Amino acid sequence: MDKVLELKKVSVNFGGLAALREVDLDVRRGEILSIIGPNGAGKTTLFNLLTGIYRPTSGTITYKNTVINKLKPYRRVELGLARTFQNTRLLKNMTVLENVLVVHAECNKEGIFAAVFNSRAHLRRKREAIVQECVEKLAMVGLEHKLDVLAGSLPYGEQRLLEIARALATGCEVLLLDEPAAGMNAVEKAELVKKIKRLSKQFSIDMILIEHDMGMVMEISDRIVVLNYGMKIAEGSPRQIQNDPNVINAYLGGEAEEL
Repeated sequence: MDKVLELKKVSVNFGGLAALREVDLDVRRGEILSIIGPNGAGKTTLFNLLTGIYRPTSGTITYKNTVINKLKPYRRVELGLARTFQNTRLLKNMTVLENVLVVHAECNKEGIFAAVFNSRAHLRRKREAIVQECVEKLAMVGLEHKLDVLAGSLPYGEQRLLEIARALATGCEVLLLDEPAAGMNAVEKAELVKKIKRLSKQFSIDMILIEHDMGMVMEISDRIVVLNYGMKIAEGSPRQIQNDPNVINAYLGGEAEEL
């Protein structure tokens, strides 16, 4: 299977603290990869590293055959890497549609030249196409019927879905989901699982997931990587991870039945 993203011997140090230690990891086309581990294992550091908030102290990050160690976050978005956050970052006094429009790659690129030299009809068609594309992203997560609803008035589960739609509007090929089920009830989680699987399989979006809900992780993942104290201690299918003694000891203190 093709590797779209690869980390080789990546470490991140903050002074004397090693947040990640020589981590090898790859993301393969067409899969949902979950990153799990105890609190403080390095999961969020890994996401911040992939999205350009942090730079590696050593090692290389390669995305689509290009080393991206020093690329700024906005450049990584332009290349096709996008993320959601554990805490929603919506513009709550704007509508659902407006929240997606503001992150669309073409929304703020019209410029003076285009405004002066393109016809009004041309500009109108372009703007209508951008709106339609954003509506399509909202339809991918099931929110196309709430375009004019204020984001802050959505139920929490739908706010999480709007976060995903905003990431999709960047045109991403790899989507990093940071605890997407946080704060959701069981029904909302079940719907989220369906939508994530659909995005992965039907729309060919590769997924990297941080999630503490082990039931969801085991149901949704094609492959799982386990971190502990900044080191990768296991990698494999959900079944392999469930039965890995290193994972059981590090993550659950020996209680295998909880995983």
